[in-house]
Amino acid sequence: MSYNALVLQVLVSSPSDLPAGHREVVLRAVRMWNNLQGRIFGIHFSTTDWREGGTPAFGEYAQSVLNEQIVDESDLGVVVFTDRLGTPTPDHPSGTAEEVARLRAQGKDVAVLLNRCERTPLIGSDALEQRQALEKYIAELGREAFIADYDSVEKLSEVVSGLLARMATKYRREADAALKREAPSLQQDLAAVEPDPAEGVWPRIEVTESAETDSRGRLRTKRRWSLVLESNLNKPVTDVSYRYEDGDGNPQDNFDLLADEAEVVKVLPPRGSVSYELLQAMGSPGSAMCVVEWTDPQGKRRETRASVRTH
Repeated sequence: MSYNALVLQVLVSSPSDLPAGHREVVLRAVRMWNNLQGRIFGIHFSTTDWREGGTPAFGEYAQSVLNEQIVDESDLGVVVFTDRLGTPTPDHPSGTAEEVARLRAQGKDVAVLLNRCERTPLIGSDALEQRQALEKYIAELGREAFIADYDSVEKLSEVVSGLLARMATKYRREADAALKREAPSLQQDLAAVEPDPAEGVWPRIEVTESAETDSRGRLRTKRRWSLVLESNLNKPVTDVSYRYEDGDGNPQDNFDLLADEAEVVKVLPPRGSVSYELLQAMGSPGSAMCVVEWTDPQGKRRETRASVRTH
């Protein structure tokens, strides 16, 4: 089934020493994200590189032709380095570095990924020079770009998927803001309307029961509790977290002994939910105020509060 989407071109760039399998992992991660999340965000990422996007043409030098054909047309870049920085161009330490600089000069997002997978080390003076040049370049770039590393192809896929989720959230937010600027009267009307207090990410306790036999052969009913955070919004929300408070607004840490270990949910899809195991001890209170914090599609930090009970 077709759907409307904002199409963003992703430049996939690397020196020649990137294993072909790693490039395919990046492309596969993009395809999977499009299939699983594209409709939710209304975003579609289209990949390109010099293999697929470049065509024969005349120019000052090869990289300048690629710049005009694919770099300038891309919305963001994913750059992967292994051991080599690459072949120098007239004004930059390598063609890949020139692509990064050109994207950044145009205000576009660039993610630099470093290949830390086990491999046979390169030998020779050229290999050493390339390695040193790469380390120097990364050190200089580290202050101004998103840099992550990976030590397996599984980690590479995970990093790319997380990156796309962050970029989709950003571009969706910017696209929505642009639409509002094009309709100022509608924007003013929307600004005057307070958010519906019924909309948000709401907590509830779910209990499951199972029959177990104790050491004397007697049948016992064992209960397990879970905290469920469920969104009733038709758009994704991000950075979802929770905490417990007592009636005076003080932290109530002993209500759930596992609460401190709960991970923040980076992206919760429309009308999605997430479940956390809840553990109580002797003396734990039977109820608490659960405060859920989250960021709405407009980038505003919000919270919802509801009492939850285990008994």
